[in-house]
Amino acid sequence: MPAPLAPATRSAIADDIRIGELGRNAIARKHHVAAGTVTNIARHEGLWFGDDWRTSIGTYAHRVDCDLKRQQREAELMNDLLALPQTTRQRDGRETKAHRRLSYQLYDLHRHHA
Repeated sequence: MPAPLAPATRSAIADDIRIGELGRNAIARKHHVAAGTVTNIARHEGLWFGDDWRTSIGTYAHRVDCDLKRQQREAELMNDLLALPQTTRQRDGRETKAHRRLSYQLYDLHRHHA
């Protein structure tokens, strides 16, 4: 376990966060500490980084893009499933391989994103 951070270093890191000219990683490099240490100090002091809003907007945009791709993939799979012949069962009552494959892909698409 590493030695506790000196109070002077902790104070200097908190001051750099308050000034807001440097990002988290730059502050970590400047003081030779881990980026998580800078985050923990900011959280403990009730501080935040000036560009947090950019990160949250970028995260939201990424989530929207992923949702759109998932919906497009679901539409493709449904169209493929509907394009299968009317008979989706073999003579012994089991579903055809193509039907099983497509239905599992649909299930898998929703398994973690419902």
